[in-house]
Amino acid sequence: MRGTESVARLYALALIATFAVMPIGLILYLDRFQAPSLVFMDHAFHLIVIAVATVEGLFVSYVSWRCYQRSGEPFVRWLTLGFLGFTVIYAPHGFFTPLAHHNPWLFILYGPVSRLAMATCLFIAILVHGKPAHPPGVRAASASWWAWLAGFVAIDVAVALLALSPLASAPPLRLSFEGGAMCVSALCAVTMVIRGIGAPLMRLYFIATLFFSQSSLAFILGKVWNHQWWLAHVIFAGGFFLLSYGVIRAFLTTGTLSSVDSEARKLA
Repeated sequence: MRGTESVARLYALALIATFAVMPIGLILYLDRFQAPSLVFMDHAFHLIVIAVATVEGLFVSYVSWRCYQRSGEPFVRWLTLGFLGFTVIYAPHGFFTPLAHHNPWLFILYGPVSRLAMATCLFIAILVHGKPAHPPGVRAASASWWAWLAGFVAIDVAVALLALSPLASAPPLRLSFEGGAMCVSALCAVTMVIRGIGAPLMRLYFIATLFFSQSSLAFILGKVWNHQWWLAHVIFAGGFFLLSYGVIRAFLTTGTLSSVDSEARKLA
């Protein structure tokens, strides 16, 4: 019986690992067989997609913040900052869509910077996972949240200035941001394995971070408006949906991601 359970457990872990790296097959397929002339350029569609993504990002950020207010879990605090930072920094990417031809760097650079900011917050969240909950006074303090929000807006301004500078067209610039996001997201997943963080809900976190890493790879291989570029958006969205589901699940149960599964069984 124990032998069967061990095999079943290994099979379940293999399924998780396989699902987590599945996007790489699509990425490599497009990189090998996509015709360079095939593009889908639709400014209106892109504006709608980014607008929806911004609203969703703000909603998930708020729900995550509510979870932190309830639990005080440092992990959830950094997760909230990841959602909020990505949403605030990424929003101008949609706003500047009409300028994609006139100033492509003003349109392009917000994406990799926002992904790097989110990956950094998610990595720090894993590092503080399991730390004691913050006291009520710390949770209720609003000054630090406003300071973070101001910092994210300052990054938006800095990206705009960078996009308008002669440095914007240097290929290493975008690659450093996107490559940084890819590596930090992958490091996040590796750290989870090393620390042995394998609770059922945290497996979604593991898959999401690998999705984010692979989406950055797709952005590096793709060009604006081609199918690889759109696939990168879809892969990132898949990771974002998985991560947001975990937050919503926590909000509807205990407010903390570390005990949501045991609470879910209790409620059942």
